[in-house]
Amino acid sequence: MEAAARGYIAIDHRFLHAILDHPEQALPDLVRFAAAKHRDEALDLEQTLLDIFRAFNTPQALPFLVNQVRRDPHDVSDELVESLAALGKAAIDPLLGLLNELSDPGDVPFLLSELGVRDPRILEVLIYRLAVDPFDAALCLEIYGDPAAIPALKAALGQLPANDRSRRQIEATLEELASGIEPSAELPEPFDIWELYPEEDLPALDQLSDQERLAILDRGSAEMRAGVAESYAGSEPPLAVRARLLDLAKSDPDVAVRGACWEALGEISDEPEVRRAMLKVLQDPDSSIEEKGGAAVALAQQVTKAIEVLYDAPRGRAKALKAMARSLDRRFASYPARHLEDADSEIKRQAIWGVGYLGLASEAPRLEPLLADDEFRSDALFAYALAVPGDTSRGRVHTLLNKIEDVADGFRVDEETLVKIALDQRLMLHGIKPVFFSDESEVEEEPRTVASSKVGRNDPCPCGSGQKYKKCCGA
Repeated sequence: MEAAARGYIAIDHRFLHAILDHPEQALPDLVRFAAAKHRDEALDLEQTLLDIFRAFNTPQALPFLVNQVRRDPHDVSDELVESLAALGKAAIDPLLGLLNELSDPGDVPFLLSELGVRDPRILEVLIYRLAVDPFDAALCLEIYGDPAAIPALKAALGQLPANDRSRRQIEATLEELASGIEPSAELPEPFDIWELYPEEDLPALDQLSDQERLAILDRGSAEMRAGVAESYAGSEPPLAVRARLLDLAKSDPDVAVRGACWEALGEISDEPEVRRAMLKVLQDPDSSIEEKGGAAVALAQQVTKAIEVLYDAPRGRAKALKAMARSLDRRFASYPARHLEDADSEIKRQAIWGVGYLGLASEAPRLEPLLADDEFRSDALFAYALAVPGDTSRGRVHTLLNKIEDVADGFRVDEETLVKIALDQRLMLHGIKPVFFSDESEVEEEPRTVASSKVGRNDPCPCGSGQKYKKCCGA
Protein backbone atom coordinates (compact mmCIF):
# COMPACT_ATOMS: atom_id res chain seq x y z
CA MET A 1 0.00 0.00 0.00
CA GLU A 2 2.82 2.40 0.82
CA ALA A 3 4.47 1.72 -2.53
CA ALA A 4 1.16 2.27 -4.34
CA ALA A 5 0.55 5.51 -2.42
CA ARG A 6 3.94 6.78 -3.59
CA GLY A 7 3.17 5.86 -7.20
CA TYR A 8 5.68 3.01 -7.39
CA ILE A 9 3.28 0.17 -8.21
CA ALA A 10 -0.03 -0.03 -10.03
CA ILE A 11 -3.38 -0.69 -8.41
CA ASP A 12 -4.59 -3.53 -10.57
CA HIS A 13 -5.61 -7.18 -10.22
CA ARG A 14 -2.04 -8.23 -9.47
CA PHE A 15 -1.87 -5.75 -6.60
CA LEU A 16 -5.27 -6.83 -5.27
CA HIS A 17 -4.39 -10.53 -5.42
CA ALA A 18 -1.25 -9.88 -3.39
CA ILE A 19 -3.49 -8.53 -0.61
CA LEU A 20 -6.77 -10.41 -0.87
CA ASP A 21 -5.23 -13.84 -1.38
CA HIS A 22 -3.34 -13.60 1.93
CA PRO A 23 -5.75 -12.15 4.51
CA GLU A 24 -3.89 -13.36 7.61
CA GLN A 25 -0.70 -11.58 6.59
CA ALA A 26 -2.30 -8.60 4.86
CA LEU A 27 -5.04 -7.46 7.26
CA PRO A 28 -2.87 -6.34 10.22
CA ASP A 29 -0.68 -4.25 7.91
CA LEU A 30 -3.73 -2.93 6.07
CA VAL A 31 -5.32 -1.80 9.35
CA ARG A 32 -2.08 -0.05 10.38
CA PHE A 33 -1.82 1.67 7.01
CA ALA A 34 -5.44 2.83 7.22
CA ALA A 35 -4.88 4.31 10.69
CA ALA A 36 -1.77 6.27 9.70
CA LYS A 37 -1.72 9.77 8.21
CA HIS A 38 -0.74 10.03 4.57
CA ARG A 39 -0.54 13.75 3.86
CA ASP A 40 2.75 13.64 1.95
CA GLU A 41 2.00 10.71 -0.35
CA ALA A 42 1.35 11.17 -4.04
CA LEU A 43 -1.93 9.25 -4.26
CA ASP A 44 -5.02 9.19 -2.07
CA LEU A 45 -5.90 5.53 -1.53
CA GLU A 46 -8.97 5.98 0.67
CA GLN A 47 -11.36 4.66 -1.97
CA THR A 48 -9.08 1.69 -2.64
CA LEU A 49 -8.90 0.97 1.10
CA LEU A 50 -12.70 1.06 1.32
CA ASP A 51 -12.95 -1.34 -1.62
CA ILE A 52 -10.41 -3.77 -0.12
CA PHE A 53 -12.00 -3.71 3.33
CA ARG A 54 -15.39 -4.22 1.71
CA ALA A 55 -14.04 -7.24 -0.16
CA PHE A 56 -12.65 -8.70 3.08
CA ASN A 57 -15.92 -7.95 4.95
CA THR A 58 -14.13 -8.09 8.30
CA PRO A 59 -14.77 -6.31 11.63
CA GLN A 60 -11.11 -5.31 11.55
CA ALA A 61 -12.19 -2.67 9.03
CA LEU A 62 -14.49 -0.93 11.53
CA PRO A 63 -12.01 1.72 12.79
CA PHE A 64 -11.42 2.83 9.20
CA LEU A 65 -15.11 2.68 8.22
CA VAL A 66 -16.29 4.57 11.30
CA ASN A 67 -13.63 7.21 10.78
CA GLN A 68 -14.93 7.72 7.24
CA VAL A 69 -18.37 8.40 8.70
CA ARG A 70 -16.88 10.69 11.36
CA ARG A 71 -15.27 12.89 8.71
CA ASP A 72 -18.63 13.73 7.10
CA PRO A 73 -21.59 12.17 8.93
CA HIS A 74 -24.07 14.01 6.71
CA ASP A 75 -22.79 12.57 3.43
CA VAL A 76 -22.21 8.86 3.90
CA SER A 77 -21.71 7.14 0.55
CA ASP A 78 -23.77 4.13 -0.50
CA GLU A 79 -20.58 2.05 -0.56
CA LEU A 80 -19.87 2.97 3.06
CA VAL A 81 -23.46 2.22 4.12
CA GLU A 82 -23.28 -1.20 2.50
CA SER A 83 -19.86 -1.93 4.00
CA LEU A 84 -21.13 -1.23 7.53
CA ALA A 85 -24.46 -3.00 7.01
CA ALA A 86 -22.63 -6.13 5.87
CA LEU A 87 -20.84 -6.26 9.24
CA GLY A 88 -24.14 -6.26 11.15
CA LYS A 89 -23.84 -6.76 14.91
CA ALA A 90 -20.12 -6.01 15.00
CA ALA A 91 -20.80 -2.43 13.87
CA ILE A 92 -23.25 -1.58 16.67
CA ASP A 93 -20.79 -0.58 19.41
CA PRO A 94 -18.49 1.48 17.15
CA LEU A 95 -21.45 3.37 15.68
CA LEU A 96 -23.00 3.99 19.10
CA GLY A 97 -19.63 5.27 20.27
CA LEU A 98 -19.47 7.62 17.30
CA LEU A 99 -23.02 8.81 18.00
CA ASN A 100 -21.97 9.82 21.51
CA GLU A 101 -19.07 11.84 20.07
CA LEU A 102 -21.13 13.86 17.61
CA SER A 103 -23.10 16.96 18.47
CA ASP A 104 -25.14 16.38 15.31
CA PRO A 105 -25.74 12.68 14.57
CA GLY A 106 -26.05 13.07 10.80
CA ASP A 107 -26.74 9.72 9.17
CA VAL A 108 -25.55 7.60 12.11
CA PRO A 109 -29.10 6.69 13.30
CA PHE A 110 -29.89 5.64 9.75
CA LEU A 111 -26.74 3.49 9.68
CA LEU A 112 -27.80 1.80 12.92
CA SER A 113 -31.24 1.07 11.51
CA GLU A 114 -29.66 -0.46 8.38
CA LEU A 115 -27.59 -3.03 10.32
CA GLY A 116 -30.47 -5.52 10.36
CA VAL A 117 -29.88 -6.33 14.04
CA ARG A 118 -32.37 -5.93 16.90
CA ASP A 119 -30.69 -4.32 19.88
CA PRO A 120 -32.40 -2.35 22.66
CA ARG A 121 -29.75 0.36 22.45
CA ILE A 122 -30.54 1.00 18.78
CA LEU A 123 -34.25 1.11 19.57
CA GLU A 124 -33.61 3.60 22.36
CA VAL A 125 -31.59 5.85 20.07
CA LEU A 126 -34.24 5.83 17.34
CA ILE A 127 -37.10 6.45 19.79
CA TYR A 128 -35.20 9.35 21.34
CA ARG A 129 -34.84 10.83 17.85
CA LEU A 130 -38.66 11.05 17.58
CA ALA A 131 -38.54 14.13 19.79
CA VAL A 132 -35.75 15.73 17.76
CA ASP A 133 -36.55 14.83 14.16
CA PRO A 134 -39.80 12.82 14.04
CA PHE A 135 -39.80 12.43 10.26
CA ASP A 136 -36.31 10.97 10.02
CA ALA A 137 -36.74 8.92 13.18
CA ALA A 138 -39.98 7.36 11.88
CA LEU A 139 -38.29 6.48 8.59
CA CYS A 140 -35.39 4.86 10.47
CA LEU A 141 -37.82 2.95 12.73
CA GLU A 142 -39.62 1.66 9.65
CA ILE A 143 -36.30 0.37 8.29
CA TYR A 144 -35.43 -1.06 11.71
CA GLY A 145 -38.78 -2.88 11.75
CA ASP A 146 -39.29 -3.53 15.48
CA PRO A 147 -42.98 -3.44 16.62
CA ALA A 148 -41.73 -2.46 20.09
CA ALA A 149 -41.52 1.09 18.71
CA ILE A 150 -45.30 1.33 18.20
CA PRO A 151 -46.18 2.94 21.60
CA ALA A 152 -43.49 5.59 21.18
CA LEU A 153 -44.64 6.30 17.62
CA LYS A 154 -48.25 6.69 18.75
CA ALA A 155 -47.19 9.04 21.53
CA ALA A 156 -45.14 11.13 19.09
CA LEU A 157 -48.08 11.25 16.67
CA GLY A 158 -50.38 12.53 19.41
CA GLN A 159 -48.07 15.46 20.10
CA LEU A 160 -47.78 16.67 16.51
CA PRO A 161 -50.00 19.40 15.02
CA ALA A 162 -52.51 18.22 12.44
CA ASN A 163 -50.63 19.90 9.59
CA ASP A 164 -47.14 18.61 10.49
CA ARG A 165 -45.58 16.81 7.54
CA SER A 166 -44.07 14.21 9.86
CA ARG A 167 -47.49 12.75 10.65
CA ARG A 168 -47.75 10.98 7.30
CA GLN A 169 -44.42 9.21 7.73
CA ILE A 170 -45.23 8.20 11.32
CA GLU A 171 -48.62 6.85 10.22
CA ALA A 172 -46.95 4.88 7.40
CA THR A 173 -44.41 3.46 9.87
CA LEU A 174 -47.16 2.49 12.32
CA GLU A 175 -49.07 0.73 9.58
CA GLU A 176 -45.96 -1.15 8.49
CA LEU A 177 -45.01 -2.24 12.01
CA ALA A 178 -48.59 -3.17 12.94
CA SER A 179 -48.85 -5.46 9.92
CA GLY A 180 -46.52 -7.91 11.62
CA ILE A 181 -44.67 -8.39 8.35
CA GLU A 182 -40.92 -8.18 8.69
CA PRO A 183 -39.43 -5.55 6.37
CA SER A 184 -38.04 -7.18 3.29
CA ALA A 185 -34.50 -5.94 3.14
CA GLU A 186 -33.26 -5.49 -0.39
CA LEU A 187 -30.10 -7.52 -0.63
CA PRO A 188 -27.35 -5.55 -2.34
CA GLU A 189 -25.64 -7.12 -5.30
CA PRO A 190 -22.56 -9.11 -4.28
CA PHE A 191 -19.60 -6.80 -4.16
CA ASP A 192 -17.16 -7.48 -6.99
CA ILE A 193 -13.94 -5.57 -6.49
CA TRP A 194 -12.42 -7.02 -9.64
CA GLU A 195 -14.72 -5.13 -11.99
CA LEU A 196 -13.55 -1.83 -10.52
CA TYR A 197 -9.86 -2.22 -11.36
CA PRO A 198 -7.93 -3.20 -14.50
CA GLU A 199 -6.25 -6.58 -14.79
CA GLU A 200 -2.92 -4.91 -15.44
CA ASP A 201 -1.95 -1.27 -15.23
CA LEU A 202 1.11 0.92 -14.89
CA PRO A 203 1.93 2.85 -11.72
CA ALA A 204 1.13 6.55 -11.48
CA LEU A 205 4.47 7.35 -13.05
CA ASP A 206 3.68 11.04 -13.46
CA GLN A 207 3.72 11.30 -9.65
CA LEU A 208 7.37 10.22 -9.47
CA SER A 209 10.27 12.66 -9.42
CA ASP A 210 12.38 13.25 -12.53
CA GLN A 211 15.24 11.41 -10.84
CA GLU A 212 13.05 8.37 -10.13
CA ARG A 213 11.76 8.33 -13.69
CA LEU A 214 15.27 8.64 -15.12
CA ALA A 215 16.26 5.58 -13.08
CA ILE A 216 13.37 3.65 -14.68
CA LEU A 217 14.45 4.80 -18.13
CA ASP A 218 17.90 3.38 -17.39
CA ARG A 219 16.95 0.10 -15.74
CA GLY A 220 13.22 -0.54 -16.08
CA SER A 221 11.41 -3.02 -18.29
CA ALA A 222 10.35 -1.99 -21.79
CA GLU A 223 6.79 -1.50 -20.56
CA MET A 224 7.97 0.75 -17.74
CA ARG A 225 10.33 2.70 -20.01
CA ALA A 226 7.47 3.37 -22.42
CA GLY A 227 5.23 4.32 -19.48
CA VAL A 228 7.76 6.85 -18.22
CA ALA A 229 8.06 8.35 -21.69
CA GLU A 230 4.27 8.64 -21.88
CA SER A 231 4.22 10.37 -18.49
CA TYR A 232 6.11 13.29 -20.05
CA ALA A 233 3.73 13.71 -23.00
CA GLY A 234 2.38 17.24 -23.17
CA SER A 235 5.13 18.76 -21.03
CA GLU A 236 8.55 20.20 -21.58
CA PRO A 237 10.90 17.71 -19.89
CA PRO A 238 13.95 19.01 -18.01
CA LEU A 239 17.15 19.01 -20.03
CA ALA A 240 18.51 15.77 -18.53
CA VAL A 241 15.23 13.96 -19.22
CA ARG A 242 14.97 15.49 -22.68
CA ALA A 243 18.43 14.22 -23.61
CA ARG A 244 17.67 10.73 -22.34
CA LEU A 245 14.35 10.57 -24.19
CA LEU A 246 16.00 11.65 -27.43
CA ASP A 247 18.73 9.05 -26.96
CA LEU A 248 16.18 6.27 -26.33
CA ALA A 249 14.02 7.45 -29.23
CA LYS A 250 16.98 6.79 -31.51
CA SER A 251 18.47 3.68 -29.90
CA ASP A 252 16.13 1.77 -27.55
CA PRO A 253 15.83 -1.88 -28.65
CA ASP A 254 12.06 -1.84 -28.17
CA VAL A 255 10.01 -0.14 -30.93
CA ALA A 256 7.18 0.79 -28.52
CA VAL A 257 9.66 2.62 -26.29
CA ARG A 258 11.13 4.45 -29.27
CA GLY A 259 7.66 5.53 -30.40
CA ALA A 260 6.68 6.70 -26.90
CA CYS A 261 9.90 8.69 -26.60
CA TRP A 262 9.33 10.48 -29.90
CA GLU A 263 5.81 11.39 -28.81
CA ALA A 264 7.05 12.63 -25.42
CA LEU A 265 9.31 15.11 -27.22
CA GLY A 266 6.36 16.79 -28.91
CA GLU A 267 6.59 20.00 -26.90
CA ILE A 268 10.09 20.63 -28.20
CA SER A 269 9.42 19.39 -31.75
CA ASP A 270 10.20 22.87 -33.10
CA GLU A 271 13.81 22.62 -31.97
CA PRO A 272 15.89 22.06 -35.14
CA GLU A 273 17.75 18.96 -33.97
CA VAL A 274 14.63 17.27 -32.67
CA ARG A 275 12.53 18.24 -35.70
CA ARG A 276 15.16 16.90 -38.13
CA ALA A 277 15.33 13.62 -36.24
CA MET A 278 11.53 13.24 -36.31
CA LEU A 279 11.30 14.01 -40.02
CA LYS A 280 14.03 11.46 -40.67
CA VAL A 281 11.98 8.80 -38.88
CA LEU A 282 8.89 9.66 -40.91
CA GLN A 283 10.82 9.50 -44.18
CA ASP A 284 12.70 6.31 -43.38
CA PRO A 285 10.89 3.29 -44.95
CA ASP A 286 12.55 1.01 -42.41
CA SER A 287 11.16 2.87 -39.38
CA SER A 288 8.48 0.99 -37.47
CA ILE A 289 4.84 2.03 -37.31
CA GLU A 290 5.34 2.75 -33.61
CA GLU A 291 8.20 5.15 -34.31
CA LYS A 292 6.39 6.87 -37.18
CA GLY A 293 3.28 7.22 -35.03
CA GLY A 294 5.18 8.78 -32.15
CA ALA A 295 6.99 11.21 -34.42
CA ALA A 296 3.77 12.15 -36.23
CA VAL A 297 1.96 12.89 -32.97
CA ALA A 298 4.91 14.93 -31.77
CA LEU A 299 5.04 17.03 -34.92
CA ALA A 300 1.32 17.64 -34.58
CA GLN A 301 2.24 19.93 -31.71
CA GLN A 302 2.86 22.55 -34.36
CA VAL A 303 -0.94 22.54 -34.76
CA THR A 304 -1.20 23.20 -31.03
CA LYS A 305 0.79 26.35 -31.47
CA ALA A 306 -1.48 27.44 -34.33
CA ILE A 307 -4.52 27.07 -32.04
CA GLU A 308 -2.79 29.19 -29.43
CA VAL A 309 -2.15 31.89 -32.04
CA LEU A 310 -5.86 31.78 -32.95
CA TYR A 311 -6.75 32.13 -29.28
CA ASP A 312 -4.67 35.30 -28.99
CA ALA A 313 -6.92 37.01 -31.56
CA PRO A 314 -10.15 38.07 -29.78
CA ARG A 315 -12.33 37.26 -32.81
CA GLY A 316 -10.90 33.74 -32.95
CA ARG A 317 -11.08 32.97 -29.24
CA ALA A 318 -14.38 31.03 -29.21
CA LYS A 319 -13.24 28.83 -32.12
CA ALA A 320 -9.86 28.31 -30.47
CA LEU A 321 -11.52 27.19 -27.23
CA LYS A 322 -13.73 24.84 -29.24
CA ALA A 323 -10.68 23.37 -30.96
CA MET A 324 -8.96 22.94 -27.60
CA ALA A 325 -11.94 21.02 -26.23
CA ARG A 326 -12.21 18.82 -29.33
CA SER A 327 -8.50 18.05 -29.20
CA LEU A 328 -8.84 16.39 -25.76
CA ASP A 329 -5.32 17.72 -25.25
CA ARG A 330 -4.59 18.51 -21.61
CA ARG A 331 -1.93 20.98 -22.63
CA PHE A 332 -4.82 23.40 -23.11
CA ALA A 333 -6.02 22.83 -19.54
CA SER A 334 -5.30 26.36 -18.35
CA TYR A 335 -7.42 28.11 -20.99
CA PRO A 336 -11.09 27.24 -20.29
CA ALA A 337 -10.89 28.28 -16.63
CA ARG A 338 -10.08 31.84 -17.71
CA HIS A 339 -13.42 32.24 -19.49
CA LEU A 340 -16.09 30.58 -17.35
CA GLU A 341 -17.35 34.07 -16.47
CA ASP A 342 -16.65 35.67 -19.84
CA ALA A 343 -19.03 38.43 -20.97
CA ASP A 344 -19.16 36.86 -24.44
CA SER A 345 -21.74 34.06 -24.18
CA GLU A 346 -20.20 31.96 -26.96
CA ILE A 347 -16.71 32.14 -25.45
CA LYS A 348 -18.23 31.22 -22.08
CA ARG A 349 -20.08 28.26 -23.62
CA GLN A 350 -16.96 26.91 -25.28
CA ALA A 351 -15.05 27.31 -22.01
CA ILE A 352 -17.70 25.19 -20.27
CA TRP A 353 -17.29 22.44 -22.85
CA GLY A 354 -13.53 22.74 -22.51
CA VAL A 355 -13.76 21.98 -18.78
CA GLY A 356 -15.74 18.86 -19.66
CA TYR A 357 -13.80 17.41 -22.55
CA LEU A 358 -10.42 18.20 -21.04
CA GLY A 359 -11.55 16.51 -17.82
CA LEU A 360 -10.70 19.47 -15.58
CA ALA A 361 -11.88 18.04 -12.27
CA SER A 362 -10.47 20.98 -10.32
CA GLU A 363 -12.73 23.36 -12.29
CA ALA A 364 -15.89 21.23 -12.05
CA PRO A 365 -17.16 23.04 -8.89
CA ARG A 366 -17.18 26.29 -10.88
CA LEU A 367 -19.78 24.75 -13.20
CA GLU A 368 -22.24 24.19 -10.35
CA PRO A 369 -23.55 27.80 -10.19
CA LEU A 370 -24.16 27.63 -13.95
CA LEU A 371 -26.67 24.82 -13.38
CA ALA A 372 -29.03 27.53 -12.07
CA ASP A 373 -28.66 29.53 -15.32
CA ASP A 374 -31.16 28.36 -17.94
CA GLU A 375 -28.98 29.68 -20.77
CA PHE A 376 -26.02 27.48 -19.82
CA ARG A 377 -27.60 24.70 -17.73
CA SER A 378 -27.53 22.00 -20.43
CA ASP A 379 -23.94 22.81 -21.41
CA ALA A 380 -22.82 22.89 -17.79
CA LEU A 381 -24.65 19.66 -16.93
CA PHE A 382 -22.99 17.75 -19.77
CA ALA A 383 -19.54 19.20 -19.01
CA TYR A 384 -19.97 18.57 -15.28
CA ALA A 385 -20.70 14.89 -15.97
CA LEU A 386 -17.48 14.66 -17.96
CA ALA A 387 -15.31 16.41 -15.39
CA VAL A 388 -16.76 15.93 -11.90
CA PRO A 389 -14.27 14.17 -9.59
CA GLY A 390 -14.99 10.50 -9.12
CA ASP A 391 -13.85 7.07 -10.19
CA THR A 392 -14.51 6.41 -13.88
CA SER A 393 -15.56 2.77 -14.06
CA ARG A 394 -18.62 0.78 -15.07
CA GLY A 395 -19.07 -0.26 -11.45
CA ARG A 396 -19.29 3.32 -10.16
CA VAL A 397 -20.97 5.19 -12.98
CA HIS A 398 -24.37 5.04 -11.25
CA THR A 399 -22.82 6.64 -8.16
CA LEU A 400 -21.64 9.50 -10.39
CA LEU A 401 -25.13 9.79 -11.88
CA ASN A 402 -26.66 10.11 -8.40
CA LYS A 403 -24.05 12.67 -7.38
CA ILE A 404 -24.76 14.81 -10.43
CA GLU A 405 -28.50 14.57 -9.82
CA ASP A 406 -28.00 15.86 -6.27
CA VAL A 407 -25.85 18.79 -7.41
CA ALA A 408 -28.35 19.67 -10.15
CA ASP A 409 -31.26 19.67 -7.65
CA GLY A 410 -32.88 16.91 -9.64
CA PHE A 411 -33.14 16.35 -13.39
CA ARG A 412 -35.61 18.18 -15.59
CA VAL A 413 -37.19 16.68 -18.71
CA ASP A 414 -34.63 14.78 -20.81
CA GLU A 415 -31.72 15.84 -18.59
CA GLU A 416 -31.14 12.36 -17.18
CA THR A 417 -30.66 11.08 -20.74
CA LEU A 418 -28.27 13.95 -21.44
CA VAL A 419 -26.17 13.12 -18.38
CA LYS A 420 -26.17 9.40 -19.20
CA ILE A 421 -24.85 10.20 -22.68
CA ALA A 422 -22.11 12.32 -21.11
CA LEU A 423 -21.18 9.58 -18.63
CA ASP A 424 -21.03 7.02 -21.45
CA GLN A 425 -18.70 9.37 -23.31
CA ARG A 426 -16.62 9.71 -20.16
CA LEU A 427 -16.29 5.93 -19.98
CA MET A 428 -15.37 5.66 -23.67
CA LEU A 429 -12.76 8.42 -23.33
CA HIS A 430 -11.15 6.15 -20.72
CA GLY A 431 -11.35 3.15 -23.05
CA ILE A 432 -14.29 1.59 -21.18
CA LYS A 433 -17.51 0.26 -22.73
CA PRO A 434 -20.57 2.48 -22.21
CA VAL A 435 -23.17 1.51 -19.62
CA PHE A 436 -26.37 3.35 -20.44
CA PHE A 437 -26.63 3.13 -24.23
CA SER A 438 -25.79 0.50 -26.81
CA ASP A 439 -23.48 1.03 -29.75
CA GLU A 440 -26.59 1.92 -31.77
CA SER A 441 -27.32 4.70 -29.25
CA GLU A 442 -30.54 3.05 -28.18
CA VAL A 443 -31.51 3.38 -24.57
CA GLU A 444 -30.99 0.16 -22.66
CA GLU A 445 -33.98 -0.50 -20.48
CA GLU A 446 -32.84 -0.53 -16.90
CA PRO A 447 -34.35 -3.23 -14.69
CA ARG A 448 -37.17 -1.87 -12.59
CA THR A 449 -38.49 -3.29 -9.39
CA VAL A 450 -42.04 -3.06 -8.16
CA ALA A 451 -42.32 -0.06 -5.86
CA SER A 452 -42.83 -0.89 -2.22
CA SER A 453 -44.42 1.24 0.46
CA LYS A 454 -40.98 1.97 1.91
CA VAL A 455 -39.14 4.85 0.32
CA GLY A 456 -35.39 4.64 0.74
CA ARG A 457 -33.40 7.71 1.70
CA ASN A 458 -31.51 7.54 -1.60
CA ASP A 459 -34.57 6.68 -3.74
CA PRO A 460 -36.24 9.29 -5.97
CA CYS A 461 -38.76 11.29 -3.94
CA PRO A 462 -42.39 10.21 -4.54
CA CYS A 463 -43.42 13.88 -4.82
CA GLY A 464 -41.89 13.94 -8.31
CA SER A 465 -39.29 16.63 -7.64
CA GLY A 466 -36.54 14.51 -9.17
CA GLN A 467 -34.43 14.78 -6.02
CA LYS A 468 -33.43 12.04 -3.64
CA TYR A 469 -35.93 11.40 -0.85
CA LYS A 470 -33.48 12.43 1.89
CA LYS A 471 -32.84 15.73 0.07
CA CYS A 472 -36.53 16.53 -0.45
CA CYS A 473 -39.56 15.34 1.56
CA GLY A 474 -37.31 13.19 3.71
CA ALA A 475 -35.05 16.09 4.66
